[in-house]
Amino acid sequence: MNPTNPSAFVLVGPTASGKSAVAQLLAEQTGATIVSADSMNIYRGMDIGTAKPSPAERAAVVYRGIDLADPTEAFSVGDWLNAVRPVFQGSEDLIVAGGTGLYVKCLLQGLDDLPAADEALRARAEKMSLAELQAEAQKTSPDAYAALADNENPRRLVRLLEKFQALEKTAEKVPTLGKQKGAGSACWKTEMPTVIGLHVERDVLCKRIAARVEKMYAGGLLEEARGLIGLELSATAQKAIGYAEAFAVLRGELTEAKAKERTVIRTRQLAKRQATWFRTQLKVQWINTADFPTLGKIAEEVSNVWKNCGPIPLAGARL
Repeated sequence: MNPTNPSAFVLVGPTASGKSAVAQLLAEQTGATIVSADSMNIYRGMDIGTAKPSPAERAAVVYRGIDLADPTEAFSVGDWLNAVRPVFQGSEDLIVAGGTGLYVKCLLQGLDDLPAADEALRARAEKMSLAELQAEAQKTSPDAYAALADNENPRRLVRLLEKFQALEKTAEKVPTLGKQKGAGSACWKTEMPTVIGLHVERDVLCKRIAARVEKMYAGGLLEEARGLIGLELSATAQKAIGYAEAFAVLRGELTEAKAKERTVIRTRQLAKRQATWFRTQLKVQWINTADFPTLGKIAEEVSNVWKNCGPIPLAGARL
């Protein structure tokens, strides 16, 4: 790898699409390092509910981009990029895999400086409910709101409002996302390269999500949540899918069955938002997993495409 022109193989897809398993298999076969592009895998101590790689998987493959912060800390896409940039200065082969589209896009294109925090806006936002913030963000930019990977995260909603308010102040036209090159955001530095994505039929994805939630509870999600509930968690960690419902069970606000049901619903909604993001914000060559009978065959197809195309240059990974 050339540290002045860092590159990697990139695999994306919505939650439960199988991208992590494919990346794991290919990394085991090739000796590559996996860079996680998942905004929840960054939190230490939040392992079960985030479907973080297991100890056995981490023993077989080197992972970067996970366990970067305590769940009490706020953590931005810029923090993640700063944390993983040094990885791309080495000589090993790298696979970037994840469902957080903003992380991937930031890595592919790089970022100019985001608008400074608007203290007046933030003070007003603190007095607003989540529903009110969502309504204002949707009204301000329906396309950007639809592309949010997590529209239940107040911090991301406020940043969206700050960004478009800054654009209005400088008399720049607010871009329509997904309808122009580079997906139309004024802060991206380079054009968007094509990445590989896994497509899973909706009914299959829904079954996988339900099975994943059952596995999380069987694997000790409530016990893990019990160790977190007394902490002053960041806004993102508090509302993390699976954990918010587990906290409600521990507080006696939900039954376990109802918590599982809500977690499945929220995870389906997340998968839908992720799919929208990938369609409107990234250039993706999709592999239809229904065309391949096994995980091994899917991984083989991904590998063949990567061999033909080569690794993707990563403008955001340059020091």
